[in-house]
Amino acid sequence: RPFFFAASMASLLRCRFCGLVLCSAESHEELCANLVEQGLLKNPLAAAAFSRVDRADFAPEDIDAYVDAALLLGAGSQMSAPHVHASALNLLADGLRIPEAGLGALRALDIGAGSGYMCVLMAEVLGDRGSVLAVEHIEELVTTAAANVAQSHGDLLAAADRLEIRCQDARGLSERPEFAEYFDIIHCGAALPEPEPWILALLRPGGRLVVPLGPVDAPQWLCTVDKTAAGSVEVAKHIRVLYVPVTSATHQRERGEHWDDVVASCVQNSASVLEDAPAGEANRSCTLT
Repeated sequence: RPFFFAASMASLLRCRFCGLVLCSAESHEELCANLVEQGLLKNPLAAAAFSRVDRADFAPEDIDAYVDAALLLGAGSQMSAPHVHASALNLLADGLRIPEAGLGALRALDIGAGSGYMCVLMAEVLGDRGSVLAVEHIEELVTTAAANVAQSHGDLLAAADRLEIRCQDARGLSERPEFAEYFDIIHCGAALPEPEPWILALLRPGGRLVVPLGPVDAPQWLCTVDKTAAGSVEVAKHIRVLYVPVTSATHQRERGEHWDDVVASCVQNSASVLEDAPAGEANRSCTLT
């Protein structure tokens, strides 16, 4: 069962969390067209990247990759719904400050590489202007992600300065001096209660973090966290989402072993949160800035 609860795949039905129209399709081209039509890929870099990366190359076998819902990857991990990936990528691309030629490369970090899909999208956004480091702490997911990328976008792995996938807990990166304020954009594919010091320490001044913020197993907000030149941060909410939490590999595996219980908890928590939400909140949260 998907961890992200979609209302239905029927045309023009909406996500129960954020109110966005579901963009389910029969093909890669149709999915991209639907996402563009719904205004989720307004940034041209994000739209072009999405068109070059087929979700089916990263989805589990025998699963409809073009359904606008999350897909289970195993070990307590999931692949986000297309409209969530598109929203996150668009926000990342909007936050990029492209340097002039010869003034240095851009650096991106993808936390929770999962299937490898998002880090490839990010690499396509950067193009030859920079590199992506993708970290994932579940070893078998790293193996799968690397295989997926090698099969469909092997050129990114062949070029040492385009994409690297590591088996590592991202929280340990902040302990390494070489990564202090290192990344221009960061995508965190798991939820935090708030922008925590370890992840802010990785973001350079002027950089942007896209991360779900909120409680465990209850609706969260997909947020942008922009670090100013002075080191302060500005947080903006965009759409309602439901991500797995940032946690240890051991705890994540334990959650995966009791997935039905996790889903039941999410259903219960989501019902109470969404019922208590002010009228129109879902539509306001879908306004991408």
